[in-house]
Parts: sequence; C-alpha cells; structure tokens
Amino acid sequence: MALPDDAGNAIRLAAARAPIVDAAGEYDLEALNDEFAVILVGQKAMVLHLDPEARPGDPVRLLTMTGFKDWLSNRKFIDWKGERDPKPVHRPVSKRWLEDPDRREYRGLVFEPGDDADAGAAFNLWKGFAVAPDPSGDASPLLSHLFNNVCGEREELFDYVVAWFAHMVQRPRERIGTALALRGGQGTGKTIVGKIFGSLIEAHYLLVDDPRYLLGQFNAHLAQTLFLQADEAFWSGDKAGVGHLKGLITSDTQMIEHKGVDPIKVRNYLRLMVTSNEDWVVPAGRDERRWLMIDVGAERAQDAQYFGALHAHFFGEHGARNRGALLHHLLRFDLSTVDLRGPPRTKALFEQKVRSLDPVEAWWLERLMDGGQLPGEPWLDRVPKFRVLASYHKSAERSGVRFAGTETQFGIALKRVEPRINADLKCSSAIGMDGDDPAEPSRTVRAYAFPSLAECREMFARRLGQAIEWPPE
Repeated sequence: MALPDDAGNAIRLAAARAPIVDAAGEYDLEALNDEFAVILVGQKAMVLHLDPEARPGDPVRLLTMTGFKDWLSNRKFIDWKGERDPKPVHRPVSKRWLEDPDRREYRGLVFEPGDDADAGAAFNLWKGFAVAPDPSGDASPLLSHLFNNVCGEREELFDYVVAWFAHMVQRPRERIGTALALRGGQGTGKTIVGKIFGSLIEAHYLLVDDPRYLLGQFNAHLAQTLFLQADEAFWSGDKAGVGHLKGLITSDTQMIEHKGVDPIKVRNYLRLMVTSNEDWVVPAGRDERRWLMIDVGAERAQDAQYFGALHAHFFGEHGARNRGALLHHLLRFDLSTVDLRGPPRTKALFEQKVRSLDPVEAWWLERLMDGGQLPGEPWLDRVPKFRVLASYHKSAERSGVRFAGTETQFGIALKRVEPRINADLKCSSAIGMDGDDPAEPSRTVRAYAFPSLAECREMFARRLGQAIEWPPE
C-alpha cells in the first residue's frame, strides 16, 4: 500500500536525522568510535586507528586526516536534503564522523602501565596483563631453569632476577634504572626466559635482534613497550649508541618518533634485557651500576627435549594457567628483600668493564696483572717516562688503537687512573733497560714515581667498583 505524501516525507525526514544503510554500510557512530579516534600528536590533529585485527604488541597506527579519508572513501551514508521534497545524497562517512560532536577523541598519547593508572584526557596505550593470576598453575619449571641453569644455583642472582620481574608487574611505573644481560652459548636457554616472562604482558613485550630497533631514529614500537628483549646480535662497540642506551635504562622520559609525524615525549617505563653469545655484550663503564651481567651455564645446551618441554608447559594446552601461576608468584613476591638499585657485581660484569676500558686504562690493568710497569720487569719505584710511554704505545698498537696520543696526553690520562703517581721526578735512563735496547751511556731523565703494586691494584679495583682476582705478587 502506497503511503500518503506527508507520511513519506516524515519517514524521509526521520532518516535524515538517523542516516540509513546504503550498499557500503550505515553510519554507525559506535562502530567508528571503536576503531578510530581523533588525537593530538605534537601540533597536529591525527586519527588513531585501533585496528581490531592487530596482533598484541603491534604499534598503534596514526593516520593523517587525508589518509583517514582515503581509507574510508568507499564508505558513504545517505543524507536526505530538502524539506519539501527530500532527495538522497551520498556523503562520506569520514566527513560526517570528523564533524560529529560525539566522535571519540584524545588530547595526546601516553603509556601509563598498570590498571590503576590515570591517563586523564590522553589515550593510554596500556592493555593490561595477558593472563590472570592463577595459583592453581605451576611456575616451577621456569623458576628451576632460572635457578639451576641461568643463575648457576647462586641465590643472590636468582633472587635479583625474580625481584626484577616482580617489580615490573607490581610497580610498572616506578623506575629502578637497571637492566639484565644474559651471556651464553647457543641453545643454553637465555631467550626463552624473556619470552615466558614477556608473555605475561604480551602487548607490551618486544623481542628484537637488530640494534636499529633499539637505537634507531624511528622508534614508534617502543611507545607501548614495558619489557624489551634484545637478542643475540646487539652490541657492536658503537660508542654513538652508548648515551642512547643509558637513557633507555635510566631516563624518566623518551622521545617517540613515527615516520612523518612530529616526535612526542612520553614517560619511559621500559625494562631492558639483553641475551647474547658475544664476548662483548654491553657497554659497561668502570663505575657501572646499571647492569646485572650473568654467564649462563651450558649444562642444558642444545637439549631440545628439555627446552621443548619447558616451552610446552607455558605455551601448550595448560600454558595460560601456568603463566597465570607465574604472574601470581611475581605479584606476591616481597620486593623489600632485594636491593633492586644495586645489582650484584659479577665476574661477567668485570669482563664487560675490561672490554669497555679506554686504551690507557686497558694498558694499566695489563701492567697491574703482569706485576710490572714494563713487560718482563718487576714493579719499580721509578721508571723513565719514555720507557713507560713506549710500553703503552706497544700495547695500544696491538689493540688496534690508531692514535695513542702524545706524551702529555698519556700523562694526563695516567694521572686520572692513578692520581698518586708523581710525574715530577728523575731517574737513570738505564732503569728498565732490556736486552733489545741499544747500548748507550746512562743519563738522568724524567721519571714517574709509583705507589706500591698492592696500593695501585687496590686503587684500580675501587675505580672499577668491584673486587678483582689478582695474580700473586
């Protein structure tokens, strides 16, 4: 039955207030707000795309206004124009939504981890834990691997590592300024430690094997990362990245830069763990307090059955329950029992410090280990300066140092390493002469006067901040 004209007009006018469906779909504010939001990024208004098909951990997608309109260019709604004789007009859904006063919008982008975090009017990238705490599960296989194989049955190391991860889930917005480094051969079970702990916060865990993802300019992937695991090929001795790396561990903020988008400053809550089989894993300065460095044991190296069972326990049929048990254990851990800001000083860390020494420090340690300022000589009270400098230059040349420095530069660096050295004395040029030196008359030359070997060793150990196993004098 045909409707009267007035009735037809009324229906069409109602449709103008509530857009109807066309072949591409209807204007649905709720659905659009679920997937998109207008957000301020720096000085620009952009569209945040919350892709419903994104994988956990995928960085958020920021669209320009043009990009957003292009993405929805094939989605239109029917608008009715005209009061007396309304006619259907196809209009872009994107334009209608951007002009809708009820569109979803935020004043900025933040990452404030923790279910009790208050992001205010900004969009919080935190997505919560991937599993619920579950005391009925079993976390012991990982804890056993951590204690026996990773920490070598050293309770101090085991307690620190567990406390470090417990702090991550209990107080994710509190900075402690330390990082973990696990060094060991292939197949010793380093990487799986991070994977299992990271699975508790799947959306905020990132495993990378290329330094550019850690130190590169475009780092949008770090914006929502709470736990970052840098695996294997990580540190190559690039001094340009040292400051950036220190900042990731200790700085309260970090700059996040998407390609083509203004950089933004966000709070830095990132925890870093490095796993590697390289000799030089991390840049550790002589007063290093940021790293817990552990040499992983090889007892389970290449044990496919053992690690297969460990993986199945946490990622197999009952994996969610067992990961829930691990989260339950961490949430109940008493953080007051461990000094998280003072990680244990290990022999492995000492080796990293040695590799990070400057050329003069490396030469001085070599001499202290050898027990004499000159190769093949005992410890002397005074040594001609030219002989000390020659010893250093030979060491620097063997190490591939291109410019070892002048006598003055060397003297300044040496005094910095051992301030008690007296550089204003003289002695006989014959002191320290070896069989390869040309025969020449003895003469009085400028000399360095040194404290005793024991005193110099003690000073250097204090400089490195940990005990050193010295050869007998």
